Amino acid sequence: MTAQQGQQPTEEEIFYTTWGQETVKNNITLCNDILKQLITISSALLGVSMIYDHIVSSETLKIFVLLSFFVSLIVAFIGLLPYENKVRLDTPDDIKTHKRNALKHKRQYLWVSAMTIVVGFTLILGELLIKTFDCH
Repeated sequence: MTAQQGQQPTEEEIFYTTWGQETVKNNITLCNDILKQLITISSALLGVSMIYDHIVSSETLKIFVLLSFFVSLIVAFIGLLPYENKVRLDTPDDIKTHKRNALKHKRQYLWVSAMTIVVGFTLILGELLIKTFDCH
């Protein structure tokens, strides 16, 4: 058996490797931060849509807009809750699997919440375009 020879990693390689590890480690925290922002945005949009009558004039459409912002709020809140699953803390592979599943779980809630906000905005925009082109 021969000893392997190689070069020491450069400072740049060490920097990027460390940065990559930190990024992977911080992904769940980042998802939680985005989910918190989605809660704030959804709450604000829901509140404004409820009290300001000129955003959506059709009562039926207003219900769908309010529902989309409310669903976004609820989904973001549920996604922010801690991911619970059994994990053996003495087994690195189990921890890795648990963290990957937690990130996947949170990202699913994040995307659903974001998409329901987009649906609400699309409905508002659709009504605005219909009003604009019906008037001319």
